Amino acid sequence: MRERLVISVSGKGGVGKTTTSALLTRIIGEMTKRTLLVVDADPVLNLPRALGLDTPPTVGNIATTLRKNIDDGTLSASVAKQDILEGEIYESLVEGEKFDFLAMGRTEGEGCYCYVNRLLTQILDTLTKNYEITLLDMTAGLEHLSRRTNRNVDILIIVIDPSRAAFEAALRIRDLVKEVQIDIKKIVVIGNRIPQNMEKDVESRLEDEGMTHVGMIPNDDDLAKANYMGTSLLELYSDSPAVKAVERIAEKLGLLSEVTLLKLLGQDS
Repeated sequence: MRERLVISVSGKGGVGKTTTSALLTRIIGEMTKRTLLVVDADPVLNLPRALGLDTPPTVGNIATTLRKNIDDGTLSASVAKQDILEGEIYESLVEGEKFDFLAMGRTEGEGCYCYVNRLLTQILDTLTKNYEITLLDMTAGLEHLSRRTNRNVDILIIVIDPSRAAFEAALRIRDLVKEVQIDIKKIVVIGNRIPQNMEKDVESRLEDEGMTHVGMIPNDDDLAKANYMGTSLLELYSDSPAVKAVERIAEKLGLLSEVTLLKLLGQDS
C-alpha cells in the first residue's frame, strides 16, 4: 500500500492558519506531482474561499443527516450505513487538477454521534490513504488535540503571530501532544506577520523552548488585499513575498525535493 504524508496546521484562532494552509496548497500543488488532499477541519470554513472554491456539502452535514435517519428509523438495521456515508462523502469531495478538497464542517443537533463518528474515522482513514499528501487545516484551540483528531500526523505546523497569546498557545499545543500521546513525527513553528525587528527575538524564544522554527510569512500588501476582498490566494503573483516565504518553508520541510519527499513518504528504499 502507498505510504502517505499527513501535514496538520494548528494554532490559536486568528494567527493565519488558513492563509498558511492555502499557500502550502498552492506550493505543493504547483511544485510537486504528488497527489494532494486538502481538508478544512475548521467549522468556520474559510479555506474554500482562500482556495477560490465554492463551499461544498460538509462531512458534518452528511453525518448529521445520517444520524437523524438512524434515530427516526428512516434507515433500517439491514441498510449498510457505512456504504451510504462513504458514498455521500465521496460525492462531497471537490476534485481539482492539482488537489482535491474536503470540508469537514460540524455536526448539528443533539444525540449520540458515537456510531457515526466511528464510521467517519474509518472512512476518512481510508480516503486519506488514496493520497500521497494530506494537508489538514485544523480548528482553532486545543479540542481537536484532546480528541485525538490529529493522530498519525507526520508534520504538525503551529502558526503564531506577534502576540503572547499565540506563543503560549503554541507551547500548550506542543505539551498537549505529549500528554495525549499523539503520534506526531515532527512539530515546527511558522511565524506570520512578525515585524522584522521582532524576528530574532521570536526565533530566540522558540529556540529556548526547544521549538523548531522553519520560517516567517511577512506582511504582504497583496496578500492582505486578497484576504480583505475574499479572492483566492492561488491568484497571488508568484513573486509575492508571502508566496516566496512559504516556498522557502516548504523547501525547508523537504516537500519540494523529490529525494527528501521520497524519504518523508517512506519510498526511499
